[in-house]
Amino acid sequence: GSGKSMLAQRLPSILPPLAPKELLEVSMIASVAGELGEGKLTDRRPFRAPHHSASMAAMVGGGLRVRPGEVSLAHHGVLFLDEFPEFAPQTLDALRQPLETGDCVIA
Repeated sequence: GSGKSMLAQRLPSILPPLAPKELLEVSMIASVAGELGEGKLTDRRPFRAPHHSASMAAMVGGGLRVRPGEVSLAHHGVLFLDEFPEFAPQTLDALRQPLETGDCVIA
């Protein structure tokens, strides 16, 4: 009730604008995920706040119809994990490798 989530949602607005290379990367990921319409580029830093019940595939990507996960969708933006202790331990462990290496590899 102190406004943490509201403050977190405002973070992208105080971050510096996307550089041309970053803009292209963010737009490509959004396009692959089907979140970018009409061939437009996005100029906003992403803000992703997945629910604590999100699956491992939803967080890091994959699934039957492979698509980027929340980690990839938050590239050059903010991945906000509200209620962090409520996330499944396996899901948090799956985030360790992308955070350490900066790469998200799906096999």
